Amino acid sequence: MKIEKVLMITFLLIFTLTTFCPTAFSKQGTLTGQVVDGFDNVVKDVEVKIKGTKFATKTDENGQYRINFNPGKIEISFRKKGYARQTYPLYMKEASEVSMPKLTFWKFPDSGGVFLVRMEDYKKIEYGSFYSERDDNSVSFYVKGEPTQIECPDNAFVQGSVELMLLDYSGEEPVVVGKNLHRIKDQNLIGNIVFKSGDWGVEDIDDKYSKVSNRLGIRYVKLEPGKYFYCIGQITLRSRIGFGYYLEIVAPGS
Repeated sequence: MKIEKVLMITFLLIFTLTTFCPTAFSKQGTLTGQVVDGFDNVVKDVEVKIKGTKFATKTDENGQYRINFNPGKIEISFRKKGYARQTYPLYMKEASEVSMPKLTFWKFPDSGGVFLVRMEDYKKIEYGSFYSERDDNSVSFYVKGEPTQIECPDNAFVQGSVELMLLDYSGEEPVVVGKNLHRIKDQNLIGNIVFKSGDWGVEDIDDKYSKVSNRLGIRYVKLEPGKYFYCIGQITLRSRIGFGYYLEIVAPGS
């Protein structure tokens, strides 16, 4: 009788663990990887966690980490003061050892704004503004201020254009994704709108935006030598003044 009672208690204990704690006897997998900054330097002491679990670790002197997980849907996060926090959802079907792609962990600049990502540091693009001039037939838009000059070596140009990576950082507020890039013409003219014909003479240049966090994103652009204005928001018929970031691509020998 006592043996039957012990067996019953043991069965109930196993049933409870497997029913309410399905991972109690499951095999764990392992994620391994490396964290580097935007200049490919290793980043140590990054907190790496699996959300909703006790699995946590930090990157070592080489920026490498090793962390366990239970199979299924998981969310891995990377966090360190002064850097953009990053979180990635994953579905891990099996409890195996998985090597993760190298993670680029972006460091916050000292202030908000738009920055050129160079080989070893950021270069801030200075703030600028635009204003409008109107007559009975049209409205024209002009940029004010001095552009931040970006000097590129000759071998950086491919078929007359250079590819740039720009970091867009908002400081304390969520980043304003809606920035529009315009080519600046002679006399600092952004472009104009002719009322009667409806001609729209404000040239937009496409860029590719990649969100890193709510406060930081990366913009990829391909530009020829010349002046450009990154307008915060859109220029419309009703626009009178506005703000943005003013830059100039300088070709070698110019």
